[in-house]
Amino acid sequence: MKRYFRTRIMLSSLFSFLILFIVAVMGIFLFSYYRMERETDQFIQNMLSSKGEEHDLFIRNAPPMFGYEPGSRRYPSGFYDMIFAEDGIVLESTRLGITEEVETDILDQVTAAILAGTLNGKKGSYKYGALSNEDGSTHVILLDISIQLRQIYDTLKSAMLVVAGLFVLLVLILLPVSSRIADVFIRNTEQQRQFITDAGHDLKTPVAIAKANLDVLELSQGKTKWSGNIRNQVDRLELLVQKLLMMAKLDEMQSILRKQSFSLTETLNNLWQEYLPAMQEKQIAGQAMVPEGIGLIADQEMTASMVRLLLDNAVQYTEPGGEIKLTCTAEKHRVCLTVRNSVSRLPAGKPEDLADRFVRGNTARTQKTGGSGIGLAAVKRIAALHHGKLMIDYPDERHFQIRVDLPRSE
Repeated sequence: MKRYFRTRIMLSSLFSFLILFIVAVMGIFLFSYYRMERETDQFIQNMLSSKGEEHDLFIRNAPPMFGYEPGSRRYPSGFYDMIFAEDGIVLESTRLGITEEVETDILDQVTAAILAGTLNGKKGSYKYGALSNEDGSTHVILLDISIQLRQIYDTLKSAMLVVAGLFVLLVLILLPVSSRIADVFIRNTEQQRQFITDAGHDLKTPVAIAKANLDVLELSQGKTKWSGNIRNQVDRLELLVQKLLMMAKLDEMQSILRKQSFSLTETLNNLWQEYLPAMQEKQIAGQAMVPEGIGLIADQEMTASMVRLLLDNAVQYTEPGGEIKLTCTAEKHRVCLTVRNSVSRLPAGKPEDLADRFVRGNTARTQKTGGSGIGLAAVKRIAALHHGKLMIDYPDERHFQIRVDLPRSE
């Protein structure tokens, strides 16, 4: 169990760490890219509007750092200041800043784009902007942004390396920390389990004595309305004790199961027959759709207990005149068992929460029917021990459905 808790703690922590830092790295990347776009656009517009006049065209809005004065840099990198004729011929070309000779294909692409009416855009590692002059020529600024792109790439790579280093450091920290946290969880779980076991055993004796005394009282004085109410509550308390002891037993068993091959069809049909009298007493219409020849490799006793809990739950919460439907379908590797019953009102809260211990959908309704909030938790535990899954849903406003998927074999 300690290994289970440690694994869950470490995986949860590492997964949260990764999400946090992926968001942080992506935020840094997007902010850097947005800032580069904004600054280069501003520079191109300043150059186009300056018409060759000398003024501060590119000033970084940042404080001095490591001896660098952001305001002293006039250009973001290297660029071409060009004049195009109406037919696309380059009349003038001035290279400023730090940039290599522009490739011919890039220049041809920019020329074609400008002739097509696109006055700004990107081609390769160059960004351009154009402004038409009164004489029909076009003023073009072709800015080399390869330095900026390289800086963004280096920033992203550095951030990823830092994340990788922090990830390794977090693993080293979590190894001892997760062990201590797991010990706390195990201690609390053991205390809860011991309390449930002790409470269950301590309650068995007074419940048995109360039931025996009630039997003697009814034999001597006859059955009355009050003795009937007492018997109902004693029976309810006895059932609760049984479920508490069963939950404690399931927790202690962990993954120890007495698996064997048996006929699930026969088991379901026999259990269905056991519950027919209870359904007839409440005038519940029952329908069982269980195909022949479905086999299963599992703990037969625990599987039968799981089905009994499902049928108990259905009979308890189905109003008189309602309906219960039991279906079983088999695939090559899995078996699906579904119990669906009609209800006058659906439980409050999310369906999946009903499988948690001591969770009841409606307090007034469960007190009336004798619900304890343990049955579905036990079903979920038995399914988990068999590497299966429990699913609860509301098909519509009048039906409650529980589905259990179990593997047919190892």
